[in-house]
Parts: sequence; C-alpha cells; structure tokens
Amino acid sequence: MRGIYVHVPFCVRKCSYCDFYSVVGGEEAREEFRALLSVEMDLLLREFPGEGDAEADTVYFGGGTPTVLGPDRLCGLLEEIRARFPVAESAEVTVEANPGTVSGKDFACLAAGGFTRLSLGVQSFQPRILATLGRIHSAEEILPAYRDAREAGFASVGIDLIFGNPGQGEEDWISDLERAVTLLPDHLSAYALSPEPGTPIHAAIEEGGLALPSEDALAGMYSAARETLAAAGYLHYEISNFALPGERCRHNMKYWRREGYLGLGPSAHGLLFPPSAPLGLRTENPPSLRDYKAALRSGRLPWSEIRNRDREDAWKEALIFGLRTAEGISPGTLSEKYGPPPEEVREAVENLVASGALLREADRILLPEGYWFVSNEILRRFA
Repeated sequence: MRGIYVHVPFCVRKCSYCDFYSVVGGEEAREEFRALLSVEMDLLLREFPGEGDAEADTVYFGGGTPTVLGPDRLCGLLEEIRARFPVAESAEVTVEANPGTVSGKDFACLAAGGFTRLSLGVQSFQPRILATLGRIHSAEEILPAYRDAREAGFASVGIDLIFGNPGQGEEDWISDLERAVTLLPDHLSAYALSPEPGTPIHAAIEEGGLALPSEDALAGMYSAARETLAAAGYLHYEISNFALPGERCRHNMKYWRREGYLGLGPSAHGLLFPPSAPLGLRTENPPSLRDYKAALRSGRLPWSEIRNRDREDAWKEALIFGLRTAEGISPGTLSEKYGPPPEEVREAVENLVASGALLREADRILLPEGYWFVSNEILRRFA
C-alpha cells in the first residue's frame, strides 16, 4: 500500500507564520491547476508505468488551503486520481480546511464525494492569537465549522493547534487545549510555532515588535499538551500528534515509516520505489506554480530535484522519521529492507542508547518520551 499527496497551492490570504508554498490565484488559475494535475499524473504513469499497479490506501489533499478550489473541483480531482491509480475502497482520504471558508453544504459535498477525513486548521480559539497569526477566521466561526463537519458524516475529524505564539502564556494554551477536547475531535495536532525567515511574523520578531515565549515556557506548554490530552484519552503517537484509539493519521504514518507515496502539485515531495531505485527515489516539485506549469507544458515531469537513496540514506531517514513516533524503529526489520546499518549509523545508535538518549526495548529502539520536546537535538545526529 502507498499514499498519494496532492499539494493545492491556493489560499484566500497568506498567514503571517506560513512558509508553505501558496498563492492567492483566481478562478482561471484554479481551473488550470486541475488540468495541470491531470497532466502530471499522466506523465508519471508514462515514465513509471508500474505506479499504476500499486494500490493506494491513503490520499491527502494539503496546501495551501485545498478547499479554496471548491468541493466540486476537489471531488473531480479525487475521481481523476481514482481513474489513474487503484485506490482501496477503505482508503483514508483527507482534506485540510479552515473554519469560516467552508459551508455545511460544502462539507456534505466533500463527504459524499469520497473524502473520509477532515483536518481543521483551528490553531487557536483566542481572537488575539488568531490575529497575530494572520488567520482569516474568527474564534466564533470555529464551533459552527466543526459542527458542520460532524454533521456531514466524515469518518474522522481532526483539529490543528499551534503553541508558543507571541504573547501566549501557558494558561492561554491550556485554555485552547481544554476547549479543543470538549469538541471530542478524533485527532489533534499540536505544533510549536517555528517562525521561518521570510515570513511576516519572523520579521516582526526580528524587529522587536513581537516576542516569543521562553524555552522553559515552551517546554511547559508541551508538557501541558501531553498531560491534558492523555487525561482526555488521546494517545501521543508522534511528537506533535495525538489521536483517540484507532484514529492515527494513516497517511502521515507513511512518512514516518518511510513508505512510498506520490507527491503531486507544486512543492510536493514524493518517495518512489521503482526497480531502478530499490532503496527509494525522492522527488521534489518546484515551489512555483509558474515553473511547475512550464515543466508540464514541455512534456516532462516537474521534478526540480531527484535523489536516488543509498543504504546510508535509507537508514538515516528511517531513524530520523521513525524515532519521532511512539512505536520507534525495529533494527531487524530495517536490516531486512535496506541491508545492515553502515558502521557510522550503528555506532551513533549504540552511543545514544548507552547515554540514555535512546531506549532499547526488546527488538525496538525508541526515543524516551522525556526527550520528545528536544528530539531535534538527538535526531540531528543522523542528518
């Protein structure tokens, strides 16, 4: 089983913290994008005909804001995907959406058209924090959007939250968590704000107009998320993700388990396993709708970068992604897939286990939960 990711590069307006590729675009650009995506899929099948054989059990529409396309276009794109690639009847089909931009009728159309899972970009329930983040929805629009999504009949509805925002204290964050829990979402993501260079919020912080919480405050917020959500019955299955039993995001698990997925649309990444690259071929589309279109119009796949992975790459990626999860990694399983670990990788793992930064349990290696908040400091040893 493999996954299919579609990057929809349109937003109503860019949020102040977001560095994902997106543009505003009008109706003409959105309709053209649908046609371009079909061309990309056809070219992919021409170059890699075997990709039309492997069944997909997850499809994920991210962005950007996918619902800017409208439910009819999104359902049409899903039909075009199913026409080219075998998609399991029980597939998890996710679409991201923002409160205040999708009506109850839109949600119902998406659910009827084959979308089974919704990820709602709430980020915060507090007006001043939403304003700082540049979100276009109001706090008052969150509950109606959530209720509309539930009434539409999605099998799973999740909520995304952000902590560590300028001016946010631990009490503010706990309030957001408690309000989210009262809605009983199936899935909840809690991401620490990471102001990237080039974003308005990064510029405001650099200029002194905004100030981030301290590292100690961030650690406290992370602990509060773990405690609050655990008490509400959520399983902390990945560093930034929590789910009710049986509700983990199956598509994202493919990334962390280093399983294959197609990346479609501008800025999308993919991981293929063709016969010519048995340890993985990583693909990257350009973060530019213009460059993406130019490549497709010239009759070639819009890959701005292609990386054929070797044994060392495969092991390092498996460790970096797999150790983000509560299940960790199985060295034995990885050896069967990729061959024995390179000496440098084996030594790094053994040294981290000896220091207590990694934990060996039976046939698995895990990142101790006490180190999850500082995971980057440990996982970068494999970069």
